[in-house]
Amino acid sequence: MKGIIISICFLLSFVNICFSQESKVEELTSIVITSSGQKADIRVAILKRLDKYIKSEALFNKPKNSAFLFSVGLSVDSLGNVDDVFFSENVSRNKTEIVMVNESLISDFKKMHIDDFVYRNKILVFPMLFKRPEDDKISNLNEFLNGFSSLWPVIKTSNKHRVILLKPFINNFFDPIN
Repeated sequence: MKGIIISICFLLSFVNICFSQESKVEELTSIVITSSGQKADIRVAILKRLDKYIKSEALFNKPKNSAFLFSVGLSVDSLGNVDDVFFSENVSRNKTEIVMVNESLISDFKKMHIDDFVYRNKILVFPMLFKRPEDDKISNLNEFLNGFSSLWPVIKTSNKHRVILLKPFINNFFDPIN
């Protein structure tokens, strides 16, 4: 009789452990990494909005082998509208000479409509690297490492959306030809 009771208790504790581990796995899957196999690459739309807020002259005047790293976060609602915009900390601190972060830029991002249902009710995080195509090393290593350590945008929202990490984009910028 003791053997049966011990066996039942052991079996019940084993089942309890299995179910508790299974429920924790489901809760942790809140980060999704997407491939570029979507209908339209959302990164192109983000870059087009950001393009007119890049100070090209300041970027071209930087010394050779200078790389600049930052990210943009977009919170998308259930209708496909961008309801909030986030930037990595280094954009507001150090990159203001290259990226003009102002109300116009935020307004342009908020005018975006995202048709793809994959991105609805999600926060899209899009990292970008600006460098010259011929650069084979990084001379501004301290600034680059600061950018890397504060790469993820500061997300200030009470909404609990899943985060989608978009594929990083390397923007090879060319010096203007006179």
